[in-house]
Amino acid sequence: MDDKPLKILLIEDNPEDIVLIREILAQDESLTPRFHFEYAHRLDAGLEMIRKGGIDCVVLDLSLPDSRGLETLTRLQAQSSDVPVVVLTDDQDEGHGIEAVSRGAQDYLNKVHLNHYVFVRAVLHAVERAKIRTELNMVTNQLLSTNLRLEKLALLDPLTELLNRRGLQEALSREIQFATRDSSELIAVILDLDDFKQINDALGHAVGDVVLKEVAHKIKNTLKVTDYVARVGGDEFLALMPQTRLAEGIQAAQKLRLAISDLPIMLSLKEASKITASLGLVVVSDELVSIDELIAKAHQALDKSKKRGKNRLSYGSAHGEKDLDNPLSEIFASLRRGDRYRVVKQPIFNLLNGDMTGYEFLSRLEIEGYEMPDDFFRLCLENNILTIVDYHCLKNCIATGQKLPAGLRRHLNIFPSTVLDIADEIVKAFPKDAPRGSYCIEISEQQIIGDPAYLIEPVNRFKKQGILIAIDDVGFGRSCLESLIGLEPDVIKIDKRYVNGISKNIKSAQALKRILKVTDALGAEVVAEGIEQRDDLDILKDLGVKFGQGYLLGRPS
Repeated sequence: MDDKPLKILLIEDNPEDIVLIREILAQDESLTPRFHFEYAHRLDAGLEMIRKGGIDCVVLDLSLPDSRGLETLTRLQAQSSDVPVVVLTDDQDEGHGIEAVSRGAQDYLNKVHLNHYVFVRAVLHAVERAKIRTELNMVTNQLLSTNLRLEKLALLDPLTELLNRRGLQEALSREIQFATRDSSELIAVILDLDDFKQINDALGHAVGDVVLKEVAHKIKNTLKVTDYVARVGGDEFLALMPQTRLAEGIQAAQKLRLAISDLPIMLSLKEASKITASLGLVVVSDELVSIDELIAKAHQALDKSKKRGKNRLSYGSAHGEKDLDNPLSEIFASLRRGDRYRVVKQPIFNLLNGDMTGYEFLSRLEIEGYEMPDDFFRLCLENNILTIVDYHCLKNCIATGQKLPAGLRRHLNIFPSTVLDIADEIVKAFPKDAPRGSYCIEISEQQIIGDPAYLIEPVNRFKKQGILIAIDDVGFGRSCLESLIGLEPDVIKIDKRYVNGISKNIKSAQALKRILKVTDALGAEVVAEGIEQRDDLDILKDLGVKFGQGYLLGRPS
């Protein structure tokens, strides 16, 4: 046994009983373990001592001034169920002692028949049993945790951490029952990466695995949290969408296809490739009870997408497979007309004094499923209507910005390709009587392809009209000093992925210091985007970042 004395808390209000226990233990001190006694005369005082910790065993009288009977034990156990308890009784309430043991006390001692041997044995056994129980509970919890992890691993693909076939089969069986009961639709979409073998051959299987994990992450982030996603083959994925109508499934699948095509594969520091996917969609009936049957059915539609040129979606029905690119025609028409746009604005603040200095104007689309720029701009890029849609967004933002009070700056986003295509029309879109510096065009550094020299001429034209230039999304991904130096921007906006969590990321803070040295040399203002935490804001201010925006300061509205 450990040489450290056991700390025994005796909760007893009768001085004679306390003396009795002391005398019993003093009868043969050579055989008495090292006990250190603490005393409490009331239950409340004893509970306070237990709260402070360090008690190895409680010897408890059930009849106290502030608590009587088995309620005394119940109150003590509510305070701490881990500390072993030995109950003291006499001939009149020995039945309480037996009941106390059935309720969790380790033992009971009759004061009338108490002796040295009985007391020491009861206390030591109580402490030992409590230790064994604690260790047993720990082992049991570890086993439960291990079993849960094993069960989870049995249902997951180890590379992507998506469901595997077994996990998807369980989800399919369950959701078919729900769909039948609720008379709701269940949609399945199979996705196969186009020409994925070329990536493995050119860059190696290690890179291929990274791509698969990125694709899995993109799929999960694009679909609803209630949808199921599984990896069912090497580069093949299947999504189950419960309570989803066919039209909603088609829209979700198209968003998924566009999201995959927006995933860049970096071949080198300056060269990137794109990956695409072909998709097949089916409505799941209660006849498709197995994953193999479902995959075979979905493959019929998938094969049609492959044969039609890849990077497309087809629908398998009882009447054959259908190409589903046509349902987007209405969306394209609205985008070209410019009649379903809206504008929101997010405030920009001076971080040092808290003054608002301006707003960034952001475009939204009033078409369900394509509200955000990442969604509808991908669609535009793929269908060669990016310039006209970007121009519509710019004009709407300018019109909304004219309503702002004088003295506030209006920040507007535009694609580099639009700048190159229609620089004259962009200049004409701005109010001729606007004070110099009241508008700022933001060009994302991540969208500049190769040498940015092709943007210098149109950018200089904007500057001559009094329009400020900002390089957006600096510091993440393909950052390039050529963009910062060659275009001589008035404003540099730090990417939100750099800012978020910077208070806990030393490397990000050090990298930002280097960027700030460049901006100081250029004489450009710095705006930090994506400020969402107070700790990040404090770090940015300490680093000397003067301006910022983010959910912490104000959401787009």
